[in-house]
Amino acid sequence: MAMRTASPWWASLALAFGILLFLMGERFFSHLEGGRFALTGAAVLLIVAVTAARAWAMLGSSGARRRVERNLLVCHAFTLLALLIYLLSTDWGITKLGLKEPAATHFHGALTVLYMVILIASNMPLLIIELSLGTALRDRFDVRTTGGEEAGVEYFRVRELGWSGFSLGLAMSFLMVTCQVASERNLQTDVSYFKTSSPGESSRKIVETASDQLKVLLFFPDINEVKNQVKSYFDAMSSDMPSGKVTVELHDRLVDAELAGRYKVTKDGTIILVRGAGDKEKSQTLEVDPDFSKSRTSTSKLRNFDREVNSALLKLMRDKRKAYLLVGHGELNDRDSMPSELKGQIPDKPVTIFKRRLSDLNYETKNLGLIDLTKDVPEDATVVIVFAPTVPLAPAEWAALSRYLDRGGRLMYILDPVGDPSLGPLEQRFALKMVPGHLTDERLYLPVHGKPTDHRVTATNQFSPHASTGSLSRTSADQGIRLTDSGALEESPFDPKLTDPPRRTVTIRSMETSFMDQNNNFTRDPDEKQQKWIIAEAIEGPNPGQKTNFRALVFADADLFADLFGRNQLGQVVGGLGSGPLLDDSIKWLAGEEAVVGDVVSEDDKPIQHTKNEDVVWFTLMLIGAPIVVLAAGLFGTRRRRIEKKSEVTK
Repeated sequence: MAMRTASPWWASLALAFGILLFLMGERFFSHLEGGRFALTGAAVLLIVAVTAARAWAMLGSSGARRRVERNLLVCHAFTLLALLIYLLSTDWGITKLGLKEPAATHFHGALTVLYMVILIASNMPLLIIELSLGTALRDRFDVRTTGGEEAGVEYFRVRELGWSGFSLGLAMSFLMVTCQVASERNLQTDVSYFKTSSPGESSRKIVETASDQLKVLLFFPDINEVKNQVKSYFDAMSSDMPSGKVTVELHDRLVDAELAGRYKVTKDGTIILVRGAGDKEKSQTLEVDPDFSKSRTSTSKLRNFDREVNSALLKLMRDKRKAYLLVGHGELNDRDSMPSELKGQIPDKPVTIFKRRLSDLNYETKNLGLIDLTKDVPEDATVVIVFAPTVPLAPAEWAALSRYLDRGGRLMYILDPVGDPSLGPLEQRFALKMVPGHLTDERLYLPVHGKPTDHRVTATNQFSPHASTGSLSRTSADQGIRLTDSGALEESPFDPKLTDPPRRTVTIRSMETSFMDQNNNFTRDPDEKQQKWIIAEAIEGPNPGQKTNFRALVFADADLFADLFGRNQLGQVVGGLGSGPLLDDSIKWLAGEEAVVGDVVSEDDKPIQHTKNEDVVWFTLMLIGAPIVVLAAGLFGTRRRRIEKKSEVTK
């Protein structure tokens, strides 16, 4: 005899849809209270309703059919248990349980793993059972009667498939346990590739524009893999230059002891860059570890070898320059001068990487205080940097900066909305001022803390074709750069009396979804306009009677040049500037070195950053897209086999 099943095939599909709504509510819309409540509430109600329908179907069934329905009901019940455990792992659940740190953190991690294990282990059998029953033929459930007793042949097949699905679910969920244990124990495995960075555009231009030839002396053992990597780098540089511009020589420091002694080479892995000859000869020394196994580490110099060579070439091919950093106004580089009442309001933002990069660019950094500045900017200043002051400058200091620009000076002025937003008299000279408020974006932001304050941590890839952003336009056009609690600039008309006003170029803009938060509520109000705001601008002005024009760069976000630490693909902490190569190109443009502006190649790992929208896309692809592809392939294969079997029976 044949009997119909008590529940339709779409009952499990409704359960899957409920789980999807639940994940969307808790993951995609967790930052929106209304959206989260609506989606999560609808998901829970749907799952409970489907589970109740499954229980009703089981009670209305008998024999083998009842046992099948009971197995499906168990899967539904454990899904509800998983959601209950998830509820206890939330901030609300931990608060109700009265847990404090660090117990709360461990409890959250344990429950997160547990609810995912139960969710996967209960739904994998459900998926396999439903696929085995099919959709087109599930209204026929064979129950054979022998001697007055039901022999549930179909039930035994369903039961075995269910256990197989349960085993597969446990195997998959074991990955959750492994990841959690590795995270708690801080276990890491390096599976990254290894590659020596190739010569970048900037390094090639430095050598190409130099008047002297470059000789490279490599002191390595005769057979050495690191030597081959380094030689390949300089061979690539030599092949792009006129004949004889770059020459590469291989030496053994023990065999060529006299030459090694001349350049003070005491160990293998030493690289000597030589310019000129005789009394005019200058040299720079680089050292790399000749052990190839150590060169594969994330901190190896070979991964960012071009950066090392670039810094050495700048020191070798031109004289050292001076960058004066203003102090005494609570700048980021002089936090000690910040008023005590502001220190608790303005977070500490170290700028050690900023200063190190200036040194790599062959700049000597010197402080420029009130006493020195009121006299005048020193004559040997290549560039003057004002780094987000929190205390306004004195009139005498503004006058000194104006005189410095009058004689063709180079100024880098970094503003920040949490500091003093004024450009003083330079606002009229540049026809530029700071816009009140904080740059905020409710769509494109980085989910750092999972709170509305994250709306102030956004990103942009809107770079203009300018020498100060040339590398950004080539290397960061897709990923963009990070903007943290940024401000914005606003242009105004120049004085109509000026016959030859300065030339202005907007170099960086925000994304068009950004707005200026005027009332500090992290949410866009009707009167707060969304548009592309000016983040950075370059100004170049004519100086009558001077050989050179003044140059200035104004930025509305100090975090562009503050230290930024994050984790790479291996979970290791790495540091850098959130603006990438912006500082290098900015300093080179200010100093009139556009000829050597270009990319510096590095194979070093960078901190991973995703905007909220990018997180949603990747989460959707990994959690929903991949299973849908697998499920579609399985259904297609099953249906194809059934059609083939049916055609064979017909024949």
